[in-house]
Amino acid sequence: MPRTFIAKDPEQLRQHLDAIVLLSNSEREALGFLTPAAYSDAIDQKRLRAMLLEDDDGTVSLVGYIFHGGVYPHARVQQICVQPQWRKRKIASALMDSLVSDMERIGFSTIKAKVADNLAHAQSFYARHGFEEALSKPGGTARGRTIVIRVRNLDTPHLFSTPPTSISTGLPTFGAEPAFYTFDLNVLFDLVKNRDRHQAACSLFAAALDHRIRLGVAPEFIDELKRTSRDQNNDPVLQMALQLPRLPPPVDPDDLNRLSETVHQLVFVDRGAAGAGSKQARSDARHLAHSALSRVAGFITSDGAILAARDDLLERVGIDVAGLDELITLLPEYTHGSPKTGRQGTGFECKTPTVQEATAYFKRSGVPDGVIAEVCGPVVGRPDGWRSAIWENGAIVAVAFSVPPVSTSGDERLLIAVDAGHLDRELYGEFLLDAAVKHACSSGPAAIRLVHVSGQPTVSAIAKTRGFVAAGAGSDLTKVAIGRPVTESNWDAVRNQARRKAGLTLPKKWPDFSDGERSVPITHGPTRSAALSPERFEDLFGPTLYLWPGREGVIVPIQRPYADELLGTNLQTRLAFIEDRDASFLERRAYVNTPRARRAMRPGLPILFYESSKKGGRSAIVAVGRIVDSVIVPKEATLKEAERRVVVDDLSDFSATDDVLVTTFDNLMPFPTLVPLTALKAMRADGTSNLISATPLAHDNLVAIIKAAWG
Repeated sequence: MPRTFIAKDPEQLRQHLDAIVLLSNSEREALGFLTPAAYSDAIDQKRLRAMLLEDDDGTVSLVGYIFHGGVYPHARVQQICVQPQWRKRKIASALMDSLVSDMERIGFSTIKAKVADNLAHAQSFYARHGFEEALSKPGGTARGRTIVIRVRNLDTPHLFSTPPTSISTGLPTFGAEPAFYTFDLNVLFDLVKNRDRHQAACSLFAAALDHRIRLGVAPEFIDELKRTSRDQNNDPVLQMALQLPRLPPPVDPDDLNRLSETVHQLVFVDRGAAGAGSKQARSDARHLAHSALSRVAGFITSDGAILAARDDLLERVGIDVAGLDELITLLPEYTHGSPKTGRQGTGFECKTPTVQEATAYFKRSGVPDGVIAEVCGPVVGRPDGWRSAIWENGAIVAVAFSVPPVSTSGDERLLIAVDAGHLDRELYGEFLLDAAVKHACSSGPAAIRLVHVSGQPTVSAIAKTRGFVAAGAGSDLTKVAIGRPVTESNWDAVRNQARRKAGLTLPKKWPDFSDGERSVPITHGPTRSAALSPERFEDLFGPTLYLWPGREGVIVPIQRPYADELLGTNLQTRLAFIEDRDASFLERRAYVNTPRARRAMRPGLPILFYESSKKGGRSAIVAVGRIVDSVIVPKEATLKEAERRVVVDDLSDFSATDDVLVTTFDNLMPFPTLVPLTALKAMRADGTSNLISATPLAHDNLVAIIKAAWG
């Protein structure tokens, strides 16, 4: 008896490639045009599955297929098509249900489809399958139709279904209260004496006076000063310390004594420290124990023995220990007012609005007064936040406003409003959202909360494709952004910052997958945890790249005029009146080169952009991103979406054939320090073509280049 079944195996599907292409071409009016290579790539990358029919004689034929893609955790249906004689027999529904089931099982949160408004049957199909209309945009000028973007939320539990919490207290970190830290005598002496860390100590106490952090001590701190003072009444250091806030006595003194013994054992005895058992060691242990019992945000010290034991102290005692220099990097960096920069796009201008201009636009957009006051209103100790706006013909059409937390922990609040009826609302929303995220994580990992505003579906839809997820039971969306590549050498710094600033707990040991388990366990607050593949880690915490052992990359050449615009590597020096193409305002952009580079441009690879010396170039690698996909496209049939994401006028310059290779990339991060050709040659990373074409990059060289760029 004939049977139908869904095939996912690439080897089996390759036998039906010609039939898939033939079926697709027969429905070109509805599906658009893709080359056979696009379907071949989709099969190889397991982004296409098909319903097949096996007859009694063993003959297998194509019934229908579904072509999907996307970047975790957001999937996308690109095409779904069924042979005419099999329609109205729920074949398409079976293919869709199969895909949804797999996407939910492996943790995807949404699935999207783009459907032309004149395809009534397709619109009805997606609506029946739970795809809600999120937004619409104009299609190509030739057909004059509108493309409706539909999104279905998948039934997938996620890491951020509860707000981030304090590691020490388990309470939500969202809020305006600065974190309370205790510190030891070393920090005080760094302040009052001209020692190596004097400037760092000055910055710490300045932050306390600016209400960005709260500082205090345990009674043991005062007792120790009194024991060593020669004249307590005339000791200025002691008299200053007596004015500091002090922790209240513990409810049960026996608890303090028992925990002090535990701390002393962990820090001094177990590690064979020279001072174990001394009065100084026991005083330090008592200070730490009292801080732990008081549930402070952390204990600041420069003591090597205490810092060496901080992982054990966090795990077994519940006290987070931070070095003085390290704590300084966690403090919110307040710049009084956003930088006054401007950029020109095609028909619009991007620049910094005043607080009054931003507030007025939010009011006109229907944002509630309470929300405006929360984000835009003045807060003691916190200057005006970062902001950016889009102007057209002298009027604002979109605004983003964000404010950092007032402490070392907590979230950056972000408010975005875009003219809901504007044809370019998606472009403006995408640019403002990505600019705000990159600003928030410019100095380290950051938790960002996008404040929900009714009537802004475009902003919410874009945010969900950028790793933002629902925050608890409310409508706000939240995201954690790392903002730099992650390597073995910076793992400790990244995990400590992520824990303190965003409430994330990463493994103590760098996951090198040597045990065969290719996942990164993540804990968010006291109850939420997940095991993420390194690729999913990037999707959720981008912009970032996870350079796991063995991961390779590719270096591609780019001339400076293209790099300036596509990569944004010249925004500090670019003249404001120069008009940028749309691609330079999008988070996901496209690089064009010859189809011969297809094998080197694999999805998932880090892509490093080498700016050649031509046309004033700097002969250096200037930025890195991650390849999302690479497709071979006929020059005369270049997809409208791809055209908008490139910065070239004439595709013929990039290939001698009738096709070009269009490589889409995301997670773009400009290098803080350029890596010149001389350094690449010293690493033997310049390849055999002297970087004039796509050059494969071995793992060790990839890591070395990233280390050189980020110091």
